[in-house]
Amino acid sequence: MNLSNLPKLSHPEVDIAQFDLMRVLDYLSDAEQQQVLNACSFGDKAHIKDKRKSGEPYITHPIAVAEILGSFRMDVDTIVAAILHDTVEDTPVTEEDLTAEFGKDVAQIVNGVTKLKSSNEKHVNKAATFYRIITATLEDPRVLIVKLADRLHNMTTIEAVPEKKQQATAKETLDFYVPFARILGLNDLADYIEILCYRSLNAPMYNKLSDKLMQHGLGRTFQQEAIHNYLNVVLGRLDVKGYVKDVDNRVTLFRQFFKNRGEITDLLWHYEFMLVMDKIEDCDQIANYFIKKYQIPAKYIEDSIRHPRAGGNQSLTITYKSDHDTIKVVILTKTMLKTTRLGILMGKAASPVSQSVIQASLRNLQNLIADNEHMAQGPSAAVEVVDKLIDYLHERKIICYTPKGDAYELSRGSTALDFAYTVSTHIGNIAIGAQINGVEAKLGTVLKTGQVVKIHTDKTAEPKAEWLGFVATNKARRALFEWLKGLSAEQREHQGKAAFERALKNQGLVLAELDDGQWQTLLNWRGLQNQSEFFKELTTGKLLPQIAVSRLLTQEQLAKNQAHAHADNQPQSLIADAANMEMTFSSCCHPVYGDPIVGHISKNGLVVHRHKCFSIDEIRRVNDYQVIPLRWRLSTSDDELTKRVYFDAALRIKQNLTDEQVSNVIFIVRDVQAGFEYIEHRNGYTLLFIVVQSRDQIATLIHRLRNLLSYPNIQRLYQWNDEVLLSQAQHPAHALSNAE
Repeated sequence: MNLSNLPKLSHPEVDIAQFDLMRVLDYLSDAEQQQVLNACSFGDKAHIKDKRKSGEPYITHPIAVAEILGSFRMDVDTIVAAILHDTVEDTPVTEEDLTAEFGKDVAQIVNGVTKLKSSNEKHVNKAATFYRIITATLEDPRVLIVKLADRLHNMTTIEAVPEKKQQATAKETLDFYVPFARILGLNDLADYIEILCYRSLNAPMYNKLSDKLMQHGLGRTFQQEAIHNYLNVVLGRLDVKGYVKDVDNRVTLFRQFFKNRGEITDLLWHYEFMLVMDKIEDCDQIANYFIKKYQIPAKYIEDSIRHPRAGGNQSLTITYKSDHDTIKVVILTKTMLKTTRLGILMGKAASPVSQSVIQASLRNLQNLIADNEHMAQGPSAAVEVVDKLIDYLHERKIICYTPKGDAYELSRGSTALDFAYTVSTHIGNIAIGAQINGVEAKLGTVLKTGQVVKIHTDKTAEPKAEWLGFVATNKARRALFEWLKGLSAEQREHQGKAAFERALKNQGLVLAELDDGQWQTLLNWRGLQNQSEFFKELTTGKLLPQIAVSRLLTQEQLAKNQAHAHADNQPQSLIADAANMEMTFSSCCHPVYGDPIVGHISKNGLVVHRHKCFSIDEIRRVNDYQVIPLRWRLSTSDDELTKRVYFDAALRIKQNLTDEQVSNVIFIVRDVQAGFEYIEHRNGYTLLFIVVQSRDQIATLIHRLRNLLSYPNIQRLYQWNDEVLLSQAQHPAHALSNAE
């Protein structure tokens, strides 16, 4: 097509936008390019009265969105839909009009990205819109792709809107659009958008790191070239076919900086490279060379070639230190590189295993939608569903595989039995054991990402009530409840009795030896009339047999373990999964409301730990059945309980504070509604001990303190006795494992 003869539109700026768009669409046929021009003319007329906040003709925005998608070589329907994506929302144009003019696919994509405005409450409309985008994306991924390009362009031109609106948009984008993009493997778009979010979220912090990167730009460039040349030498030495690709790792640096994961001076010397090889065998050879040469520990090696990460990303990643530089080398093939960038857009061109991982994520989203479809009838009801969907998007997940290589996505903390139920309810119901990476294991064994799981089954086997004590996924719980519900009263009693017997045995007790006093303690506790009712209750999910057993232990033991709990406001009432259960909060990791948590079923009841607590790993090693996933009860703005419950916390500020700074710190602590206990000055850092109500409150406080103190490294500590603190000061790496 001759670009010099493009049709004139309503404004010179619109003509320029159209010209820029058509320049990138040379991959389309002449007929398809004409469709695009027709869409530009249609959109121009529809938006003729509309202006952007900056004063430009509004149509320049959707045309720019289409240009972004053109750079990804999207099909003509996607390009046309991008040009028209705001017509139904902002103009008299209807979905029927678009169908008649441009076809059903275009109309459906536009409908999928159209905001809903059926309520006077903004958060309700937002939730309804998110729900529509997710459901429409599951039908046609191009919906999300158009929305991401739309959001990208909006973020690049956001300066024209008020600062608070900028921040709200950035937060919304990081909460929803970026994680959604990543599980579909759309990392190119996600990276561009994420870095723009940080700019809008907190301009001073963004500028602080940007300025530092610019100041050190020449030194970083020289060092990057030197490392690049070295990697080329290695490729030549090993005689493998491939090339070195420099990676712009700013999005990683900004993410780490904004999440308080490193000091500026350290982050400046982080470099990332890709080694793009022809064959997987070459990837392995290169990786082995670096691992041996630099003695790289296993924790700095991530092999996702055989077992891709969420989004279908395949690579072999190693990280090593060279002098003061931290170097990350991502080793992958050319196909893997395209999949890492484009994810679901690759379609069948991606490897089968990558496709399988993306499909696993889509399957989970579809299941979430299906499970909550009854709640999503109407905009208001969509709020709760969307909250669950957003939780899912942010949840750290694992990918496990069947022996045939089929991928299944599970939440962290999932067990082999959860895997069985994820594959199918039938397999879960008749599961009797598992094999993990070729080694026999119990059904309660907690899985790790990348493991191959084979479930042993027996057609005569049946589910057990005690399984409710360790399954982590909602699907497994629902399946168990459903099965137990179908039993007769006599069968439920039998199941509960068997589960209780096994729990007693684990504590060295025998059912037949329980006396009348012990039984009366249990029955009074639950408000039940007899043993039969007690056994039946164990099959409802209201009571874990392990917890029931803890009631038979001495009150002195229980009181000792609960000595650190706040007397009048027991925090255990905030645990959704453990209503009416006796529990304590561990002093080894000091969990706070909002932290990811698990429960350790000990002889003294349920002990709540952070999910990354070091002591939990040992407990899991000895007996996986003793660890169960827990969730906090959701808090509302008027929830008085969460406002009355307090948790101890400690922060380590890598700075010696002056008296004036200490005074300002105390003011900020109180200003965020936290309690101040005391400050300790140590060699090179300051310890701040506080009382808080939630994890979010800690995050807000850290953010405020970093701004006040010119962005020092601030870490939340989970252990703070003198012995631990001394160890952390001598071994900084250990501090990282115990700090947020």
